[in-house]
Amino acid sequence: MDEVPSEPDAFARHLSENIELGEEEPKIAAAISEQLAHMELTSHDEFTLRRIRDVAIRHDPKKIIEVGGGIGHLTAWLLDAFSSKAHKPEYTIVEGGNKFAAILLRLTQRFNASDWVRVSGMRFQELAGESKAWLLSIQALLNSNSMEATGAPASLPADLIIIDVGELEQVECIQESLPLLSKNGLILTVEPNVPFEGASEEESNRFQLWMDLIREIQETYRIGFVPLKKTTLVAIMSK
Repeated sequence: MDEVPSEPDAFARHLSENIELGEEEPKIAAAISEQLAHMELTSHDEFTLRRIRDVAIRHDPKKIIEVGGGIGHLTAWLLDAFSSKAHKPEYTIVEGGNKFAAILLRLTQRFNASDWVRVSGMRFQELAGESKAWLLSIQALLNSNSMEATGAPASLPADLIIIDVGELEQVECIQESLPLLSKNGLILTVEPNVPFEGASEEESNRFQLWMDLIREIQETYRIGFVPLKKTTLVAIMSK
């Protein structure tokens, strides 16, 4: 009889590499990578992008929120993977201020994904506030399954939320995301850089906020750390 894996082991496997998806960068994502270099913007390295994609596909979410779409580098990896699935998820990309909204809309069109992906130009903190109010107002409806809830400001409740914002907003965005998760919903983000010797007080305080958050939620959420070549992917799953 096969041994049933422990909960930590099962979670670790959930966050592992998916070799069936391959290592090659999708063509559209590669083109965006070149565009980023031309614009002197940065993105995650391929190891990080690939692992986020691998975990996202394995998690098999029906509803996804991506916070911090930028010009769509990570988005392209994800849309490429989900486009091949028979049943597409409901996918919301949040890029506050509409700075890159037109670029993201064109990206969804390139993947023929306009019917299952939407782009929001709201600040995530504002969208999260509206989302929490919406979830509260229709909770009884969701529990009863008597009819389909409509009018959600995002893909709710979210099975997967990807937080890809700067360190200034990262902790706040995670805090705002937790109430939006479905049962066994998952948050993926990259661990902020550990302050080096001589770092400013602001940088040290910011990392302390991150540590405080992890300590605060570790009793009620599963937390996994996945060391990669240049980053550490962090997964937070509701129990």
